[in-house]
Amino acid sequence: MNCYNCGIELTDETNHVEHIPAKNLFSTYPPEYKVNLLTVPACYDCNIGLYSKIDQEIRDAIGVLNENDDLKNEMTAKAVRSIMRRSNWKERVFSIDEGKSFEVSFSYNDIEKLHIKNFKGLFYAKYGQQISDEYQIKIIAEGDEENEKLQKVNGYFREFIDFETDWSHIGHPTVFKYKLKAMIPGEDDMFYDGENIEDAIGFLCTMEYHGALKPLVIAQSNEFINKK
Repeated sequence: MNCYNCGIELTDETNHVEHIPAKNLFSTYPPEYKVNLLTVPACYDCNIGLYSKIDQEIRDAIGVLNENDDLKNEMTAKAVRSIMRRSNWKERVFSIDEGKSFEVSFSYNDIEKLHIKNFKGLFYAKYGQQISDEYQIKIIAEGDEENEKLQKVNGYFREFIDFETDWSHIGHPTVFKYKLKAMIPGEDDMFYDGENIEDAIGFLCTMEYHGALKPLVIAQSNEFINKK
């Protein structure tokens, strides 16, 4: 077996299992929300060093976005504690409405990295191998709403990935669900899904975290990009 992220060969002794997505998205929920969680093989550096310091960013964002959902109240409390414990909290928390409420800023880059991490884990789980470095991975997510060009791309690819594709889920579907498709060219200039990924010019993945964060992941081959 190989690391889902860097591809290094692993043994049972060197496999530091990675949860996709992180367990903290489920930790405050009842047991029935934690069934069938996904793990993939990971080396020490990718599991412990690469993402561990930012793994709570998505959890914290979901906690802050909570709108009176009782199941998320404990997550919200943990998110507030996590944010306020950091040395830069004054740079992230802003008073609005004359002090009646607050806004919290999050690092787009950190959350983008976590979306890519989860996409790579889902890819490994579906296809049994690490996604090749020949594919460039881009994210369209919350924060990109005002970019008209990205939103046109977003609409086109979401239409393709939604066509005849059901949601899969990890744990409870209200916590994390996703769709993952290959983009395999056909004779009629259309794209099709399939298991023969050697023919794919790209992959698409849409994910939903607690119904709050809904990124689209686009992985395109360098060869296809260079032909544009």
